[in-house]
Amino acid sequence: MTIDLSTVPLVAATVASRQAVATMLNPMKVLPSDNGLPRDWRGLAHLLELSTDVMSLLVSHSDPTMHMLTMLEKNKKDVTIKNFQAIMEQMDRWDIIDDTEALFQSDAERYLEHQQRAQVSADPIDECDKEILTLGDIHRLQQGLETQYYDAFLLYAEEDIDFAKEMVEKLETQFKLKLCLKDRDLVAGVQFEHEAVMKLISDRCNRLLIIVSPSFLKSSANKFFLNYTTALSIEKRQRKIIPCIYKSCELPVQLKYIYKLDYNHKGLSGYDFWGKLRDSIQVPNSIATSSLTKIGNSSTTQEKTTEVKKILSDKYSDIPHITEEANEALKYPRQKSENYKSETIAKANNIKTLNVNSKKNKTLFRWEKITSNWKTKQTKQNNQLTTETIVQNLPSIDNLDSLDLSDTHTYKNKKKNLFSKFTKKRVALKV
Repeated sequence: MTIDLSTVPLVAATVASRQAVATMLNPMKVLPSDNGLPRDWRGLAHLLELSTDVMSLLVSHSDPTMHMLTMLEKNKKDVTIKNFQAIMEQMDRWDIIDDTEALFQSDAERYLEHQQRAQVSADPIDECDKEILTLGDIHRLQQGLETQYYDAFLLYAEEDIDFAKEMVEKLETQFKLKLCLKDRDLVAGVQFEHEAVMKLISDRCNRLLIIVSPSFLKSSANKFFLNYTTALSIEKRQRKIIPCIYKSCELPVQLKYIYKLDYNHKGLSGYDFWGKLRDSIQVPNSIATSSLTKIGNSSTTQEKTTEVKKILSDKYSDIPHITEEANEALKYPRQKSENYKSETIAKANNIKTLNVNSKKNKTLFRWEKITSNWKTKQTKQNNQLTTETIVQNLPSIDNLDSLDLSDTHTYKNKKKNLFSKFTKKRVALKV
Protein backbone atom coordinates (compact mmCIF):
# COMPACT_ATOMS: atom_id res chain seq x y z
CA MET A 1 0.00 0.00 0.00
CA THR A 2 1.40 3.37 -1.10
CA ILE A 3 1.41 6.00 1.64
CA ASP A 4 0.77 9.67 0.98
CA LEU A 5 4.18 11.19 1.76
CA SER A 6 2.69 14.68 2.09
CA THR A 7 1.49 13.71 5.60
CA VAL A 8 4.92 12.47 6.75
CA PRO A 9 7.55 15.04 7.90
CA LEU A 10 11.09 14.83 6.57
CA VAL A 11 12.43 14.36 10.11
CA ALA A 12 10.68 10.96 10.13
CA ALA A 13 13.36 9.66 7.75
CA THR A 14 15.73 7.23 9.39
CA VAL A 15 19.50 7.65 9.58
CA ALA A 16 19.95 5.19 6.71
CA SER A 17 17.67 7.22 4.42
CA ARG A 18 19.40 10.48 5.33
CA GLN A 19 22.81 8.94 4.72
CA ALA A 20 21.73 7.80 1.26
CA VAL A 21 20.54 11.34 0.37
CA ALA A 22 23.75 12.90 1.74
CA THR A 23 25.91 10.52 -0.28
CA MET A 24 24.28 11.74 -3.51
CA LEU A 25 24.04 15.50 -2.67
CA ASN A 26 27.41 16.18 -1.04
CA PRO A 27 29.55 15.86 -4.23
CA MET A 28 29.86 19.13 -6.14
CA LYS A 29 28.03 19.26 -9.55
CA VAL A 30 29.37 21.53 -12.25
CA LEU A 31 26.35 21.58 -14.56
CA PRO A 32 23.32 23.45 -13.13
CA SER A 33 19.67 22.52 -13.61
CA ASP A 34 17.41 24.02 -16.29
CA ASN A 35 16.37 26.83 -13.90
CA GLY A 36 19.98 27.61 -12.98
CA LEU A 37 20.10 25.95 -9.54
CA PRO A 38 23.13 23.95 -8.42
CA ARG A 39 22.41 20.22 -8.56
CA ASP A 40 24.13 19.47 -5.21
CA TRP A 41 23.64 20.44 -1.56
CA ARG A 42 23.88 24.14 -2.49
CA GLY A 43 20.63 23.95 -4.46
CA LEU A 44 18.91 22.35 -1.43
CA ALA A 45 20.20 25.13 0.85
CA HIS A 46 18.99 27.80 -1.60
CA LEU A 47 15.45 26.34 -1.84
CA LEU A 48 15.28 25.95 1.96
CA GLU A 49 16.11 29.69 2.17
CA LEU A 50 18.99 29.33 4.60
CA SER A 51 20.85 32.48 5.70
CA THR A 52 24.28 33.56 4.45
CA ASP A 53 25.90 32.72 7.80
CA VAL A 54 24.61 29.18 7.64
CA MET A 55 25.75 28.86 4.04
CA SER A 56 29.30 29.93 4.97
CA LEU A 57 29.26 27.36 7.76
CA LEU A 58 28.09 24.60 5.42
CA VAL A 59 30.91 25.33 2.96
CA SER A 60 33.52 24.32 5.52
CA HIS A 61 31.48 21.34 6.84
CA SER A 62 32.52 17.81 5.89
CA ASP A 63 28.89 16.57 5.55
CA PRO A 64 26.76 19.63 4.67
CA THR A 65 23.62 17.65 3.64
CA MET A 66 23.42 15.71 6.93
CA HIS A 67 24.01 18.97 8.85
CA MET A 68 21.10 20.65 7.03
CA LEU A 69 18.74 17.74 7.80
CA THR A 70 19.77 17.88 11.49
CA MET A 71 19.06 21.61 11.56
CA LEU A 72 15.56 21.00 10.13
CA GLU A 73 14.85 18.51 12.94
CA LYS A 74 15.99 20.93 15.65
CA ASN A 75 14.15 23.93 14.20
CA LYS A 76 11.00 21.82 13.65
CA LYS A 77 10.57 23.00 10.08
CA ASP A 78 7.34 21.76 8.53
CA VAL A 79 9.03 20.11 5.55
CA THR A 80 7.48 16.86 4.44
CA ILE A 81 9.03 14.07 2.41
CA LYS A 82 6.80 15.15 -0.49
CA ASN A 83 8.26 18.68 -0.27
CA PHE A 84 11.78 17.23 -0.42
CA GLN A 85 10.91 15.26 -3.54
CA ALA A 86 9.54 18.45 -5.14
CA ILE A 87 12.84 20.22 -4.40
CA MET A 88 14.73 17.39 -6.06
CA GLU A 89 12.51 17.82 -9.17
CA GLN A 90 13.44 21.51 -9.37
CA MET A 91 17.11 20.54 -9.13
CA ASP A 92 16.72 17.87 -11.83
CA ARG A 93 17.81 15.15 -9.41
CA TRP A 94 15.43 12.44 -10.52
CA ASP A 95 18.03 9.86 -9.57
CA ILE A 96 17.65 10.73 -5.87
CA ILE A 97 13.84 10.50 -6.09
CA ASP A 98 14.00 7.04 -7.64
CA ASP A 99 16.71 5.67 -5.33
CA THR A 100 15.02 6.87 -2.09
CA GLU A 101 11.38 6.04 -2.93
CA ALA A 102 11.43 2.63 -1.21
CA LEU A 103 13.33 3.97 1.81
CA PHE A 104 10.89 6.84 2.31
CA GLN A 105 7.85 4.49 2.07
CA SER A 106 9.33 2.26 4.77
CA ASP A 107 10.08 5.28 6.97
CA ALA A 108 6.53 6.56 6.48
CA GLU A 109 4.98 3.23 7.56
CA ARG A 110 7.08 3.14 10.70
CA TYR A 111 6.24 6.76 11.52
CA LEU A 112 2.47 6.18 11.17
CA GLU A 113 2.63 3.05 13.34
CA HIS A 114 4.39 4.97 16.12
CA GLN A 115 1.87 7.79 15.78
CA GLN A 116 -1.08 5.39 16.01
CA ARG A 117 0.46 3.64 19.03
CA ALA A 118 0.89 7.01 20.72
CA GLN A 119 -2.88 7.60 20.50
CA VAL A 120 -3.47 4.96 23.19
CA SER A 121 -2.19 5.77 26.68
CA ALA A 122 -1.86 3.50 29.71
CA ASP A 123 -3.97 4.12 32.81
CA PRO A 124 -2.09 5.85 35.63
CA ILE A 125 -1.45 3.93 38.82
CA ASP A 126 -3.84 4.82 41.64
CA GLU A 127 -4.27 3.75 45.26
CA CYS A 128 -6.07 0.52 44.27
CA ASP A 129 -2.79 -0.87 42.93
CA LYS A 130 -1.57 -1.38 46.50
CA GLU A 131 -4.44 -3.80 47.18
CA ILE A 132 -3.81 -5.89 44.05
CA LEU A 133 -2.00 -9.04 45.15
CA THR A 134 -3.50 -11.74 42.90
CA LEU A 135 -4.73 -12.02 39.33
CA GLY A 136 -8.27 -12.37 40.66
CA ASP A 137 -7.99 -8.89 42.19
CA ILE A 138 -7.27 -7.37 38.75
CA HIS A 139 -10.35 -8.90 37.10
CA ARG A 140 -12.64 -8.04 40.04
CA LEU A 141 -11.47 -4.41 40.29
CA GLN A 142 -12.06 -3.97 36.55
CA GLN A 143 -15.70 -4.97 37.19
CA GLY A 144 -16.02 -2.61 40.16
CA LEU A 145 -15.95 -5.42 42.76
CA GLU A 146 -13.94 -5.82 45.95
CA THR A 147 -10.68 -7.73 46.13
CA GLN A 148 -10.73 -11.54 45.90
CA TYR A 149 -11.24 -13.66 49.02
CA TYR A 150 -10.27 -17.33 49.22
CA ASP A 151 -11.35 -20.39 51.18
CA ALA A 152 -7.77 -21.51 51.78
CA PHE A 153 -4.15 -20.75 50.93
CA LEU A 154 -2.36 -23.91 49.73
CA LEU A 155 1.21 -24.26 50.99
CA TYR A 156 3.39 -27.10 49.66
CA ALA A 157 6.92 -28.04 48.63
CA GLU A 158 8.05 -28.07 45.00
CA GLU A 159 8.65 -31.83 45.21
CA ASP A 160 4.96 -32.41 46.08
CA ILE A 161 3.51 -30.44 43.16
CA ASP A 162 1.81 -33.51 41.64
CA PHE A 163 -0.25 -34.09 44.78
CA ALA A 164 -0.92 -30.33 44.98
CA LYS A 165 -2.39 -30.47 41.45
CA GLU A 166 -4.63 -33.38 42.45
CA MET A 167 -5.81 -31.47 45.54
CA VAL A 168 -6.58 -28.34 43.50
CA GLU A 169 -8.51 -30.42 40.96
CA LYS A 170 -10.61 -32.06 43.70
CA LEU A 171 -11.33 -28.98 45.80
CA GLU A 172 -11.91 -26.43 43.03
CA THR A 173 -13.55 -28.55 40.31
CA GLN A 174 -15.56 -31.02 42.37
CA PHE A 175 -16.24 -29.12 45.60
CA LYS A 176 -16.28 -25.55 44.13
CA LEU A 177 -13.86 -24.11 46.70
CA LYS A 178 -11.59 -21.14 45.97
CA LEU A 179 -7.89 -21.80 46.62
CA CYS A 180 -4.95 -19.41 46.47
CA LEU A 181 -1.57 -20.66 45.22
CA LYS A 182 1.54 -18.51 45.31
CA ASP A 183 2.90 -19.76 41.97
CA ARG A 184 -0.45 -19.55 40.17
CA ASP A 185 -2.34 -16.56 41.60
CA LEU A 186 0.26 -14.07 42.84
CA VAL A 187 0.79 -11.02 40.60
CA ALA A 188 4.28 -10.78 39.12
CA GLY A 189 6.38 -7.90 40.34
CA VAL A 190 4.88 -7.74 43.85
CA GLN A 191 7.50 -6.35 46.18
CA PHE A 192 8.28 -8.29 49.34
CA GLU A 193 6.77 -11.62 48.34
CA HIS A 194 6.65 -12.89 51.94
CA GLU A 195 4.75 -9.78 53.04
CA ALA A 196 2.16 -10.29 50.28
CA VAL A 197 1.67 -13.96 51.26
CA MET A 198 1.34 -12.99 54.93
CA LYS A 199 -1.35 -10.44 54.06
CA LEU A 200 -3.25 -13.02 52.01
CA ILE A 201 -3.11 -15.61 54.81
CA SER A 202 -4.11 -13.08 57.46
CA ASP A 203 -6.86 -11.05 55.77
CA ARG A 204 -8.00 -12.77 52.57
CA CYS A 205 -7.83 -16.56 53.24
CA ASN A 206 -10.01 -18.39 55.77
CA ARG A 207 -7.61 -21.33 56.21
CA LEU A 208 -3.99 -22.34 55.59
CA LEU A 209 -3.91 -25.76 53.91
CA ILE A 210 -0.55 -27.51 54.36
CA ILE A 211 0.72 -30.58 52.48
CA VAL A 212 3.05 -32.10 55.08
CA SER A 213 6.02 -34.13 53.85
CA PRO A 214 9.77 -34.34 54.54
CA SER A 215 10.37 -31.91 51.67
CA PHE A 216 7.95 -29.38 53.15
CA LEU A 217 9.86 -29.22 56.44
CA LYS A 218 13.16 -28.61 54.64
CA SER A 219 11.95 -25.27 53.29
CA SER A 220 12.74 -22.31 55.55
CA ALA A 221 10.01 -20.23 53.87
CA ASN A 222 7.36 -22.87 54.64
CA LYS A 223 8.50 -22.99 58.27
CA PHE A 224 8.23 -19.20 58.47
CA PHE A 225 4.65 -19.16 57.14
CA LEU A 226 3.72 -22.03 59.49
CA ASN A 227 5.06 -20.14 62.54
CA TYR A 228 3.33 -16.95 61.43
CA THR A 229 -0.05 -18.66 60.98
CA THR A 230 0.29 -20.45 64.33
CA ALA A 231 0.78 -17.14 66.10
CA LEU A 232 -2.08 -15.65 64.08
CA SER A 233 -4.51 -18.42 65.06
CA ILE A 234 -3.60 -17.97 68.74
CA GLU A 235 -4.09 -14.21 68.53
CA LYS A 236 -7.45 -14.45 66.75
CA ARG A 237 -8.53 -17.62 68.60
CA GLN A 238 -9.45 -19.14 65.29
CA ARG A 239 -8.98 -22.54 63.65
CA LYS A 240 -6.60 -21.46 60.92
CA ILE A 241 -4.25 -24.37 60.01
CA ILE A 242 -5.39 -27.61 58.31
CA PRO A 243 -2.45 -30.05 57.99
CA CYS A 244 -2.68 -32.93 55.45
CA ILE A 245 -0.12 -35.69 55.90
CA TYR A 246 1.06 -36.70 52.44
CA LYS A 247 4.25 -38.54 53.44
CA SER A 248 5.20 -39.70 56.93
CA CYS A 249 7.76 -37.54 58.70
CA GLU A 250 8.69 -36.09 62.08
CA LEU A 251 6.14 -33.35 62.72
CA PRO A 252 7.18 -29.95 64.12
CA VAL A 253 5.93 -28.84 67.51
CA GLN A 254 3.30 -26.54 65.96
CA LEU A 255 1.48 -29.50 64.35
CA LYS A 256 1.76 -32.15 67.07
CA TYR A 257 -1.30 -30.93 68.98
CA ILE A 258 -3.48 -30.23 65.92
CA TYR A 259 -5.80 -32.86 64.46
CA LYS A 260 -4.41 -33.88 61.07
CA LEU A 261 -5.87 -35.48 57.95
CA ASP A 262 -3.76 -38.41 56.73
CA TYR A 263 -3.87 -39.07 53.00
CA ASN A 264 -2.40 -42.53 53.57
CA HIS A 265 -5.55 -43.59 55.52
CA LYS A 266 -7.91 -42.96 52.60
CA GLY A 267 -8.20 -46.71 51.96
CA LEU A 268 -9.73 -47.39 55.38
CA SER A 269 -13.45 -48.12 55.51
CA GLY A 270 -15.45 -45.05 56.48
CA TYR A 271 -12.47 -42.69 56.10
CA ASP A 272 -13.42 -40.15 53.43
CA PHE A 273 -10.28 -38.04 53.11
CA TRP A 274 -11.58 -35.59 50.49
CA GLY A 275 -14.96 -35.20 52.20
CA LYS A 276 -13.33 -34.48 55.58
CA LEU A 277 -10.97 -32.01 53.91
CA ARG A 278 -13.87 -30.18 52.24
CA ASP A 279 -15.87 -29.96 55.48
CA SER A 280 -12.80 -28.77 57.40
CA ILE A 281 -12.17 -25.91 54.96
CA GLN A 282 -15.72 -24.67 54.54
CA VAL A 283 -17.04 -21.99 56.88
CA PRO A 284 -20.46 -23.07 58.25
CA ASN A 285 -22.36 -19.84 57.57
CA SER A 286 -25.70 -21.64 57.28
CA ILE A 287 -25.32 -23.22 60.74
CA ALA A 288 -24.43 -19.86 62.22
CA THR A 289 -27.51 -18.29 60.64
CA SER A 290 -29.84 -21.00 61.96
CA SER A 291 -28.34 -20.68 65.44
CA LEU A 292 -28.92 -16.94 65.39
CA THR A 293 -32.52 -17.56 64.32
CA LYS A 294 -33.08 -19.95 67.22
CA ILE A 295 -31.53 -17.52 69.67
CA GLY A 296 -33.73 -14.75 68.31
CA ASN A 297 -36.87 -16.91 68.65
CA SER A 298 -36.02 -17.88 72.22
CA SER A 299 -35.37 -14.27 73.19
CA THR A 300 -38.71 -13.27 71.62
CA THR A 301 -40.51 -16.01 73.59
CA GLN A 302 -38.80 -14.88 76.80
CA GLU A 303 -39.84 -11.28 76.18
CA LYS A 304 -43.47 -12.35 75.62
CA THR A 305 -43.46 -14.41 78.85
CA THR A 306 -42.07 -11.46 80.80
CA GLU A 307 -44.74 -9.19 79.33
CA VAL A 308 -47.54 -11.61 80.34
CA LYS A 309 -46.15 -11.85 83.85
CA LYS A 310 -46.06 -8.06 84.12
CA ILE A 311 -49.71 -7.75 82.97
CA LEU A 312 -50.92 -10.37 85.47
CA SER A 313 -48.95 -8.85 88.33
CA ASP A 314 -50.31 -5.36 87.59
CA LYS A 315 -53.91 -6.50 87.23
CA TYR A 316 -54.08 -8.80 90.26
CA SER A 317 -51.53 -7.15 92.54
CA ASP A 318 -54.06 -7.06 95.39
CA ILE A 319 -54.62 -10.87 95.18
CA PRO A 320 -51.26 -12.42 96.07
CA HIS A 321 -52.21 -16.10 95.66
CA ILE A 322 -53.64 -15.54 92.14
CA THR A 323 -50.47 -13.77 90.98
CA GLU A 324 -48.19 -16.47 92.41
CA GLU A 325 -50.17 -19.29 90.81
CA ALA A 326 -50.23 -17.49 87.45
CA ASN A 327 -46.46 -17.10 87.54
CA GLU A 328 -46.03 -20.76 88.42
CA ALA A 329 -48.23 -21.77 85.46
CA LEU A 330 -46.07 -19.75 83.08
CA LYS A 331 -42.98 -21.66 84.20
CA TYR A 332 -44.32 -25.00 82.94
CA PRO A 333 -43.86 -26.09 79.29
CA ARG A 334 -46.75 -26.14 76.86
CA GLN A 335 -47.46 -29.87 77.24
CA LYS A 336 -47.74 -29.60 81.04
CA SER A 337 -49.68 -26.35 81.12
CA GLU A 338 -52.74 -28.10 79.61
CA ASN A 339 -53.27 -29.90 82.93
CA TYR A 340 -53.75 -26.58 84.70
CA LYS A 341 -56.04 -25.03 82.10
CA SER A 342 -59.33 -25.92 83.80
CA GLU A 343 -58.11 -24.76 87.22
CA THR A 344 -56.95 -21.44 85.80
CA ILE A 345 -60.34 -20.85 84.10
CA ALA A 346 -62.21 -21.62 87.34
CA LYS A 347 -60.04 -19.26 89.32
CA ALA A 348 -60.42 -16.57 86.68
CA ASN A 349 -64.23 -16.75 87.09
CA ASN A 350 -63.87 -15.91 90.78
CA ILE A 351 -61.65 -12.90 90.12
CA LYS A 352 -64.55 -10.43 89.96
CA THR A 353 -66.00 -11.58 93.29
CA LEU A 354 -62.61 -11.40 94.93
CA ASN A 355 -62.06 -7.93 93.49
CA VAL A 356 -65.29 -6.64 95.10
CA ASN A 357 -64.32 -7.99 98.50
CA SER A 358 -60.79 -6.67 98.14
CA LYS A 359 -62.08 -3.15 97.37
CA LYS A 360 -64.14 -3.15 100.55
CA ASN A 361 -61.20 -4.25 102.62
CA LYS A 362 -58.67 -1.98 100.90
CA THR A 363 -59.40 0.97 103.21
CA LEU A 364 -59.04 -1.24 106.29
CA PHE A 365 -55.77 -2.65 104.99
CA ARG A 366 -54.41 0.82 104.41
CA TRP A 367 -55.41 2.01 107.92
CA GLU A 368 -53.82 -1.04 109.53
CA LYS A 369 -50.66 -0.51 107.48
CA ILE A 370 -50.42 3.17 108.54
CA THR A 371 -51.00 2.24 112.19
CA SER A 372 -48.41 -0.52 112.01
CA ASN A 373 -45.86 1.79 110.48
CA TRP A 374 -46.55 4.44 113.17
CA LYS A 375 -46.14 1.91 115.99
CA THR A 376 -42.92 0.60 114.49
CA LYS A 377 -41.59 4.14 114.22
CA GLN A 378 -42.49 4.93 117.85
CA THR A 379 -40.87 1.71 119.07
CA LYS A 380 -37.68 2.50 117.18
CA GLN A 381 -37.61 6.03 118.61
CA ASN A 382 -38.16 4.78 122.20
CA ASN A 383 -35.48 2.14 121.83
CA GLN A 384 -33.10 4.72 120.40
CA LEU A 385 -33.79 7.11 123.36
CA THR A 386 -33.34 4.31 125.88
CA THR A 387 -30.13 3.15 124.26
CA GLU A 388 -28.75 6.69 124.14
CA THR A 389 -29.63 7.24 127.83
CA ILE A 390 -27.99 4.01 128.90
CA VAL A 391 -24.90 4.70 126.81
CA GLN A 392 -24.66 8.17 128.33
CA ASN A 393 -24.95 6.73 131.90
CA LEU A 394 -22.30 4.07 131.32
CA PRO A 395 -19.04 4.81 133.09
CA SER A 396 -16.24 6.06 130.90
CA ILE A 397 -13.04 4.08 130.75
CA ASP A 398 -11.09 7.30 130.94
CA ASN A 399 -12.75 8.23 134.27
CA LEU A 400 -12.03 4.91 135.95
CA ASP A 401 -9.65 5.03 138.85
CA SER A 402 -6.39 3.35 138.16
CA LEU A 403 -6.13 -0.07 139.81
CA ASP A 404 -3.33 -0.27 142.25
CA LEU A 405 -2.21 -3.89 142.42
CA SER A 406 -0.10 -3.20 145.45
CA ASP A 407 -3.22 -3.05 147.76
CA THR A 408 -5.11 -6.32 147.27
CA HIS A 409 -8.14 -5.39 149.44
CA THR A 410 -8.71 -2.06 147.70
CA TYR A 411 -8.39 -3.76 144.30
CA LYS A 412 -11.08 -6.34 145.10
CA ASN A 413 -13.56 -3.69 146.33
CA LYS A 414 -13.15 -1.55 143.21
CA LYS A 415 -13.52 -4.58 140.95
CA LYS A 416 -16.69 -5.65 142.75
CA ASN A 417 -18.26 -2.18 142.49
CA LEU A 418 -17.40 -1.94 138.80
CA PHE A 419 -19.05 -5.27 137.86
CA SER A 420 -22.15 -4.50 139.93
CA LYS A 421 -22.66 -1.24 138.02
CA PHE A 422 -22.42 -3.00 134.64
CA THR A 423 -24.81 -5.72 135.76
CA LYS A 424 -27.48 -3.22 136.85
CA LYS A 425 -27.23 -1.26 133.62
CA ARG A 426 -27.48 -4.45 131.54
CA VAL A 427 -30.65 -5.53 133.35
CA ALA A 428 -32.16 -2.07 132.80
CA LEU A 429 -31.35 -2.28 129.11
CA LYS A 430 -33.09 -5.64 128.76
CA VAL A 431 -36.26 -4.36 130.52
